[in-house]
Amino acid sequence: MSRPQPVILRLPFRSPVKVLRRGWRKWWERWRALGNTAIRLAPYLQKRKGKLGLALILGLAYTLVGLVEPWTLKLILDNVLLGHPLPPFLEPVFGRFSGDRILLLNALVGVIVVLAIARAICYYFQKLLAARVGQEATAHLRLDLYRHLQGLSFNFHERRRTGDMLARLTSDIRYIREIFISLPLSLTSEVALVLGMLTIMLWMDWQLTLMAMAVLPLIAVLLRTYQIPMKSAIRRQRDREGDLATLASEVLGAINVVQGFRREQNELDRFTVLNKRSLRTGLKTSRLEAKLRGFSEVAVAIVTALVMAVAARRVLTGALSPGDLVLFVTYLRHFNRPLRRVSSMAERAARGSAAGDRVLEMLVVEPSVKDLPGAVRCRKVAGQVAFEGVTFRRRGNRIVLSDIDLLIRPGERVAIVGPTGSGKTTLASLIPRFHDPSEGRVTLDGQDLRKLTLASLRDQIAIVFQEPVLFATTILENIGFGRPNATREEIEAAAIAAGIAGIIEALPEGYDTELGERGGTLSGGERQCVAIARAMVRNAPVVLLDEPTSGLDARSSSLVISALERLMVGRTVLMISHQTNTLRNMDRILVLEEGRIVDEGSPAVLLDRQGLFRTFQRLSQGREVS
Repeated sequence: MSRPQPVILRLPFRSPVKVLRRGWRKWWERWRALGNTAIRLAPYLQKRKGKLGLALILGLAYTLVGLVEPWTLKLILDNVLLGHPLPPFLEPVFGRFSGDRILLLNALVGVIVVLAIARAICYYFQKLLAARVGQEATAHLRLDLYRHLQGLSFNFHERRRTGDMLARLTSDIRYIREIFISLPLSLTSEVALVLGMLTIMLWMDWQLTLMAMAVLPLIAVLLRTYQIPMKSAIRRQRDREGDLATLASEVLGAINVVQGFRREQNELDRFTVLNKRSLRTGLKTSRLEAKLRGFSEVAVAIVTALVMAVAARRVLTGALSPGDLVLFVTYLRHFNRPLRRVSSMAERAARGSAAGDRVLEMLVVEPSVKDLPGAVRCRKVAGQVAFEGVTFRRRGNRIVLSDIDLLIRPGERVAIVGPTGSGKTTLASLIPRFHDPSEGRVTLDGQDLRKLTLASLRDQIAIVFQEPVLFATTILENIGFGRPNATREEIEAAAIAAGIAGIIEALPEGYDTELGERGGTLSGGERQCVAIARAMVRNAPVVLLDEPTSGLDARSSSLVISALERLMVGRTVLMISHQTNTLRNMDRILVLEEGRIVDEGSPAVLLDRQGLFRTFQRLSQGREVS
C-alpha cells in the first residue's frame, strides 16, 4: 500500500521575499549594464582625469557656496531686522558687527556679493572644463569609431545602412557625452547639495526633514516605472532616425535618377512613412518623459505643502524663528530642485545609455577579413596571380564561385566576361582581399594572400571601378589619393599619361579646381580618366578594372580606352568587361558562368567558337551599333 502524498498548499500570492529579490536582480542587472558601458568608455577619460578632477572640485565648491548663501537671508531677518543674537558658531565671523545692525547688514550684503562672484567663477570654470573634457573624449571616441568602421570588411558594409552609421557617428556620440561626462558631474554636484542640505535640515528640525524626505520613495517608484520603457523607446527612436538618414542619403545621392524617372512623389511617400514612424516613437518618448516630470512635480508639491503647513505652525508657537522658517523653506525648495533634476536625468541617462549601446555594438564587431597572426609585409612583386581550387560562398551558403583554378602570369592581360551574377566581380574582389575564399587559396607571386598584411598587399594593387569614385576636393588631391606621398610633378605626369591633362589645365584653377560632390564638375569619361590617373600614380604591378567604359559614349569611351592602354603597359591586368573595343588587345579571355570558368582563350580563338563569348560579342556589337 503506497503512502499518501503530502498536500502542498499553493498560496494565491507571491512571496514578498521573491518579489524583492526579483526587483533587486532587475535593478542590479540594469545598472551593471550601464556600469559596464561606463567602464568600456573609461579609457577615453583616463588621459583627462586631471581636468575632470578639477571640474569635480569646482562643482563641489559651487555646491558649498550654494549651501552657505541662504544663511545670509536668515541672519538679515533674525539678527538685523528682529535683533536676535547671533548663533554661537557665527560669533567668530560676525561678532564684531553684532552691536550695530547697520554694520551687520552691510557685512551680510557684502557677503552676498562675494558669494555670488565666487559661485559664478566656480560655475564658469567647472562648465568650461567639463565641456572641454566632454568634447575631447567624444571626439576621440568618434575618431576610433570612424577608424573602426573603415577597417570593417565589405560584407559588413554591404549589410549596413550608411545613414544609420552616420547617426551613430554624430548624434549618438553627442548623447554619450551627456550621460558619461556631463551627467556624472551634474549628478555629483546634485547629490552633494542634497546631502549637505539634508544634514543642515536634520540639525535644524529632524521631524520636518523626515516629512520632506517622504518624496524620495515616490521619486524612486516613478524612476523605476518609467526608466526602462523610456530607454526602449529612445533606442527605437534612434533606430528610426537612422532609417530616415539612410533613405535621405540614398535619395539625395541619386537625385538625378529620382528626377529622371519622376519618382519624387514615390520617394516622398517612403520618407513620409519613415518620418511618421519616427514621429510616433518620438511622441511616445515625450509622453513618458512628460509623465515622469509631471508626476514628480505633483509629488514634490504635495510634500512641500505639508511641510510648509507644519513649519508655519511651529513659527506661530515659537519653536522656529522666522529666519529658521525662511532658511528651511529655501533649503526645501533647493532640496526639491535636485530631486526634480534627478528625475529628468533619468531620461538623459536612458537616452545616453541607448546611444552608448549603439556605438559600442559597432566597436565590438570584428572584421571578417583582417591580418592573421604572423602575417608578413608584401615586398615588390612581379605580379603573378593564381587561384587554386577557390570556392566562395555568400551568406546562406549560396555558392558564388566553384572550384576556380586560374594562373595569371606577370604582365598578362586577362579579361572576364559572363552573364550578370556569374561571379565576375567576386572573383576580382578576392585579389585585394575584399573577401576571402571559403575554400582554396589565392596567391601573389606564390604567396598566400592571407599570409600577407592587408596594407602591404593592397599597395601592390590599383583599382579602377565601373563608377569612378571622386571626392569633393581638388583634382590634384583626387589623383594623389592613389599615393598620398606623390609629388605634384608625378600627379601631373599621371594626368598626362591618362590623357586628361589638357582638360584639367583648361579649368579655371587647373589642378586646384574643386570638384563637386562625386566629381559632378566633370563628365563621365573625364571622371573615369581622373580615376585612371589615380591608378597610374599608384604605380602598382597589379591592376583591376571593373567595366571601366560602361555607360560612356563613343568619344568618352575612346578617351578612356587610350588611357587604359597606357595604364596596362607592363602590368598584370584583370578586367571585367563586355565591350568589344576593350577586349581586342587582351591576351586571354575567361568566360564565367554560374561561378565556373566554362571557356577561355584569346579573343580570336573564342570568336571562332560557337560559345557563350561569341553570343556576348554579338549582343555587345548590337548595342554599340544601335
